[in-house]
Amino acid sequence: MTKSFMERNEVLRILIVEDVPVDAELMVLQLKDDGLIFDWQRVQNEEDFLQALDTRPDLILTDWCLPQFSGLKVLELLHNRDNDIPVVVVSGSIGEEIAIDALQKGAFDYVLKDRPARLGAAIRHALEEKELRDERKRYLEKLRLADQVFESTGEGIIVTDIDANIVAVNPAFEQITGYTKIEVLGKNPSILKSNHQDRSFFFELWNTLLGTGHWRGEVWNRRKNGEVYPEWLTISAVKNSEGTTTHFVGVFNDISSVKEAQAQLDFLAHHDALTRLPNRTLFRDRLEHALIHAQRENKNLAVLFLDLDRFKTINDTLGHPVGDDLLKQAADRMQQAIRADDTLARLGGDEFVLLLEDDSTAHHAVIVAHKLLQIFNRPMFIEDHTLTVTASIGIALFPQDGKDVDTLLKHADLAMYQAKQQGRNTYQFFSSGLTTGAFERLIMENALRGAVARNELLLYYQPQINLIDRTLAGVEALVRWQHAELGIVSPGQFIPLAEDMGIIAEIGEWVLNEAVRQMAEWQAEGFDVPRVSVNLSMQQIDREDLAGQVSAALERMSIPAKHLELEVTESMIMRQPDQAMRILDNLRQQGILLSIDDFGTGYSSLAYLKNLPLDRLKIDQSFVQDIGRDEHGEAIVRVIIALARNLGLEAVAEGVESEEQAQFLEREGCNIAQGYLFAHPMPADELIRQSDRYRYSGEKAN
Repeated sequence: MTKSFMERNEVLRILIVEDVPVDAELMVLQLKDDGLIFDWQRVQNEEDFLQALDTRPDLILTDWCLPQFSGLKVLELLHNRDNDIPVVVVSGSIGEEIAIDALQKGAFDYVLKDRPARLGAAIRHALEEKELRDERKRYLEKLRLADQVFESTGEGIIVTDIDANIVAVNPAFEQITGYTKIEVLGKNPSILKSNHQDRSFFFELWNTLLGTGHWRGEVWNRRKNGEVYPEWLTISAVKNSEGTTTHFVGVFNDISSVKEAQAQLDFLAHHDALTRLPNRTLFRDRLEHALIHAQRENKNLAVLFLDLDRFKTINDTLGHPVGDDLLKQAADRMQQAIRADDTLARLGGDEFVLLLEDDSTAHHAVIVAHKLLQIFNRPMFIEDHTLTVTASIGIALFPQDGKDVDTLLKHADLAMYQAKQQGRNTYQFFSSGLTTGAFERLIMENALRGAVARNELLLYYQPQINLIDRTLAGVEALVRWQHAELGIVSPGQFIPLAEDMGIIAEIGEWVLNEAVRQMAEWQAEGFDVPRVSVNLSMQQIDREDLAGQVSAALERMSIPAKHLELEVTESMIMRQPDQAMRILDNLRQQGILLSIDDFGTGYSSLAYLKNLPLDRLKIDQSFVQDIGRDEHGEAIVRVIIALARNLGLEAVAEGVESEEQAQFLEREGCNIAQGYLFAHPMPADELIRQSDRYRYSGEKAN
C-alpha cells in the first residue's frame, strides 16, 4: 500500500488566505505544536492568491470573510481551474449554515479560530481524504483505460474462469475467429482447436501455465468457417489478493500474413532471384558464423571463388535469356556436387562463391575444386544451343589466408584471377605454395588405402557416464589410424580423406565388426559394458544392405542388439531423408539403438526428426563448452534437452570437461555424459584396468 503524505514525512506547503497577520501566525504556532513539518506563505487578495497557486501548495487554509477576498471565492477559483487542492476553512464567525455551504462547495473541513487545537487533526484528515480521492480517481482511470484497450485493441482477447469456461471476449476476437461473443460465452476454448498440435503440446502448455503463470507461443487454431490459421498467443494467470488464480487471459494475433510476408521477404533479401542460391548478404552472414565457430573450435575452413570462363561472350552473342539459363544450370550442377553443409552463393553476374566448413583443409578444397571443374565438362543444352563452359577457381583458407570475411573473399577473388592467368579451367590457392602442397597431401591417400588390410586401424573407447550415480552407461568406439611414420592419427585428420577417397564404408564396416567383437570379449571376461556406440558414415547410411551387415556382425559374436548403438548426423539423414528413414527403421526393428550425433550443428527438419526411429540426441560439445560462460549457449542446451524429452528421447552430452557442466546437465534433465571430466578415449585393455572408476553407486566421483 502507498504511504500517506504524513507517513512520508515530506515538507507540507501551506497557503494561508488571511488578512490578519496575527491570526496567520497563531495558525502557524498551532501547527508547529501539532508536530507538522511545513513551509507557508500568506496572501489576502485574489491576485496574490492566483500567483501563489503557481507554487503548487499542498493545502490551503482560508478565512471565510476577508475585506478584499473570501473563502467562497477561493473555492470557486479552484473549481474553475480544476485544481484539486484540499481547503480547510479557518474562521472566527462561521455559522452552521455557512459551514455546510462551504463543505458543499468543496471545502474539506472547517475550524473555528477560537478552537485552534482542532486545526492539526483537520489538516491531517483533509490530506488523507485528498489521497483517498486521488487513489480512487487513479483506479477508475485504470479501469476506464483497461476497458478501452479491451474493446479497441486489434489483438484478440479471451478471458476464462478457473475451469476454462469463456467469460469474456473482445471485438477483435470476434473478427479473427468469426465467432460472436454470444456463441462462445460459457464454452471451452477448445472449440477453436485445429488438431494441428497433439495432446502432448497442450499438456506442456498447461503444465507451463500452471507452474509459472505464463505461456507464450505459436498455436494453430480454426476459425468458425473451418479455416486453419496460425496465431501468436500469450496466456497469463490472473490472481486475486490472496495469490489464488481466478481467471486466465489469452491475447493473440493472427500471424498468417506476417508469416507469409516474412518468408517471402526473408527469401528475397537473402537469395538470388535467378538461381535461388544464397546471395552475397546471406553468404557473408554464414561465413561470419562459420568463422566464429572455426575460431572457437580451432578448425579450418575454405572459401572457393568461382568465375565462369568467357561467360560474357556467350551472354553478348546468344542473348541474356540464354545466359540466364546457363547460370541456372551451372548453379544446379554445382549444388548437386557439394555437401549439404556447404554453402554455395551467387555474388552477381557469373561469379559464385562456395564455403566449405567441417574443418575443411587444403586437400579437401582441392578435391572439391576438381569436382567443380569436372561438372562443367558435360555440355549444357539451352534452346537450340550446345554449350560447354569451363570455370576458374580461387581458393583461400582460414586461418592462414585471412581471419575475417572481407579478407578471405578478397584473397579468394585474387586467387581466381591468378587461375584465369594460368589459362582458365583450373584452380589456384591464394598462397601459391599451397597449390603444390595440396598435391603433396595426396601422397597420404596411398598410405590410407589398404590400412584396413594391413591392420593399421584400432579402436579407442570413451566411457559414457550416468550423471546420477556416476556408473558406466556405455562406451563410444572411436577409430584411430596407427601410421607407420606418423604414429597415432586422429579421425579428424584421416576420416575426411577417407570420405573423399570413397573408402569410408570399408573403414566403417571394420569399426562395426571390431566394436562388436570387443563387446563379446568384454562379456567373456566378465566386464559389463551396457552398450557400445558406433558412428555410421554417409556411405554406410546410403547402403540398402546396412541392416543385414549389422545383423550379421551381431549374430557372428552372439551379441544381443540392445548392446549396440549406431550414431548418425543430421546432415546424413537430411541428404536423402526418405531413404535414411527406411534404413533406420530396418535397424530399429532388430532392436538396435539409434542416436543423432552432434545434434544442433547441422541442418535438420523437425518434421522428419519427430518421425525418425531414434533413442538418443547427442548434444554437441560446442554447446556444452558454453555452459557457465555463455547464457545463449546454455539456453540452446536447455532447448535440446527439452526437445529430446518431448520426443521421448534420451539426451547425451559430449565434451563434458568440468563438474560445473556435469551438474548443470544433471539439473536440466540430461543424465548421460562423456568427456575429459570422466576419461579420455582409451584402448580396450586400459578401460578394463580403469573399470573400478565407473562402478560407483549412489555417490558422485571425486
